[in-house]
Amino acid sequence: MEWGAQVTRTLLSPPVAFTQREGRLGLARLIRGCETVLDLAVVVLATWTVVYHICLLMRLGVPWAVGLEVFALAGWGSLSWRRHQRFGDAPRGPELISTSSASTARTDPLTAERILVAVAVASGAAAAVLVAVNAIWPAVAGLWLTAAVAGTVWALLRLRRAGIAEPTQQGVEHNPRTEQSTGAVVVALAWATALAVLSLFTLWPNPDDLYYVNLSQWVVDHGTFPLRDTIFSDLVFPMSTWPPMASYDAFAGTLARLSGVHAATVVYIFVPPVATFLSVLALWRLLRAWRVKEIGVALSLSLVFLLFDGGPGYAAPGNLFLIRIWQGKVILLCLMVPILLVYALRYVERPTRSHAGWLFAGGVAAVGLSTTAMFLVPLIALAGAAPLCLRRPGQALQGFLAMSAYPLAAGVVTVAVGGRSADLFESRFLFRFDPAWFGHQIFRDGPLAAIAVVAVLAGALLVPHRAARVTTGVLTIITGLTFVPGVTHLSYDLVGLGPTLWRVSWVASIAALVGVFGAQIATYTPRRRLKLAGPLALTVVLVLSGMPIWSESNGVTVKAPPHWQRGPESVVSAQRAIDAAHPGDVILAPQELSITIDVLTTKVKTVAPRDYFMDYLRDDPDFHYTERLTLVNFANRLIDRANKPEVVRALTLLDVDEVCLPIAARERIRFVRAQGYRPATRSAWDVCLTR
Repeated sequence: MEWGAQVTRTLLSPPVAFTQREGRLGLARLIRGCETVLDLAVVVLATWTVVYHICLLMRLGVPWAVGLEVFALAGWGSLSWRRHQRFGDAPRGPELISTSSASTARTDPLTAERILVAVAVASGAAAAVLVAVNAIWPAVAGLWLTAAVAGTVWALLRLRRAGIAEPTQQGVEHNPRTEQSTGAVVVALAWATALAVLSLFTLWPNPDDLYYVNLSQWVVDHGTFPLRDTIFSDLVFPMSTWPPMASYDAFAGTLARLSGVHAATVVYIFVPPVATFLSVLALWRLLRAWRVKEIGVALSLSLVFLLFDGGPGYAAPGNLFLIRIWQGKVILLCLMVPILLVYALRYVERPTRSHAGWLFAGGVAAVGLSTTAMFLVPLIALAGAAPLCLRRPGQALQGFLAMSAYPLAAGVVTVAVGGRSADLFESRFLFRFDPAWFGHQIFRDGPLAAIAVVAVLAGALLVPHRAARVTTGVLTIITGLTFVPGVTHLSYDLVGLGPTLWRVSWVASIAALVGVFGAQIATYTPRRRLKLAGPLALTVVLVLSGMPIWSESNGVTVKAPPHWQRGPESVVSAQRAIDAAHPGDVILAPQELSITIDVLTTKVKTVAPRDYFMDYLRDDPDFHYTERLTLVNFANRLIDRANKPEVVRALTLLDVDEVCLPIAARERIRFVRAQGYRPATRSAWDVCLTR
């Protein structure tokens, strides 16, 4: 009878209601599909990282790694299918934190809360002004921390006063997460597609690829995962970045080897559009998790901020977006940080073992992308668990450990085996310890900087989700601590981690909070016709005060067709130099050309593609540091005639087989020819001579 009554109600129900219900189901499936794609990316990165580390320990090559990865993915797929068959899509377990942005109590705002808001707003505004004029950074640190602490305490008081919601058993169709307009999803997919296409045509060569893509190409050329140097030698010298915790570069090399293409093709052609598309979806997912109402407005503002955050330097969020997204550390920032925040918030809402498992997977995947995850992920885990500390400290600790276990273990292993990087900060980069330097690099100056600082410091007040406010506030405090003079240098003295602490700003989710700031302006506007006036005005300010990240003024060019992220001139010259050499030859060339040669092949070596990459080997007598430095100076600039005998000695000692120089360097070319070298190949920009 019940079945018959249900059929009757369905047949007699208005077609419009049926269509609306089907529309909601379709929207829910679309949202679920986007989330599944992001989760699948996390699973692939996490399983590969574990497989890679096993292969390093057991000295296993690419075939073993591929087999283990297939096995791991099959196991995960089987477990997921069984879980789906058993439970379906409905969320399980009680929802511990209220997802409503309205207070469950009718108590008027307390005087203390009003004072905290006033302090946060006043201090944040003052900090924004000082950052905008790039002045008095110790004062910025004080104001930043004052605003951040006041906002976080306010968020904690509001969360505590709201209490805990009643347990719910909602299906995906009626889950608040799916109550979004179709337009918002279309906006997200449109942005993701458009920016993915744009990433294929931007060109901004980065010298860090010397290490990353060279390692990937080693995997292509040799089918093994190196544990020693591949830049200056074939596993003779120690590796510059030790131990090789990040698995992403080996993953790119494995994909290239299986595909029969160059590593640069995977890194520069395949990764950028995929990573950009997923990063936009991850940002959209974070805004949804925060319960932002005008999500299309928020996402658009976030992306406009990133697209017009160009300028000198490399630390600003805009320059760490699609124009450099082929590097693992940038994927960590753009893709994994938003996902980790979503996973942390989901665990806070329902601290189940399944959600804890996703926290663990996210932590592992982050380590695979960059060693930066070893200190960044525990900070996110700490802030993410903070809302649970009020009432569920045990589950908060479990959530923290689930996300941070693998990164912390990787850090312990790194310290135990004598971890290092190519940078010798004390001798070359002391300025990077100064908050006035890296603070300006991150936020720049002018109106764009003011908007970014205000948005970040107001995040604990404006993010709609109560638990997310607390997490945002804690992360803002952590970011502010790095602006305190002397903190980064003290950290370096104690644990060897210093200048790279500027990357702590990644956890602040600057772009996302700019979007929230603009969306809240639209939300609080009483008249419907004026809702978009505030966000549009903010957009105009960002566009007029910023610099497009794809512009030539930012050092970026837009070129068709899709290409490798190396200068086209250097690619032509490098390929001709490689063709003129024999396996095992040593080539001397200027920096840009040397880096491109090392990106293209590991079968020949360059004398020194970047001089500071040699610092960690200066005390190794077999490396001949002084002679290499002499040749670097010779290849990159006119050398004093008095030093030419040293060049002759260095060419002989290092047994340099080929010398490539710009065609305009006529004097140096004549000098090299006088040492018995003869022209071997030539491009429109460079000439190479061999013995």
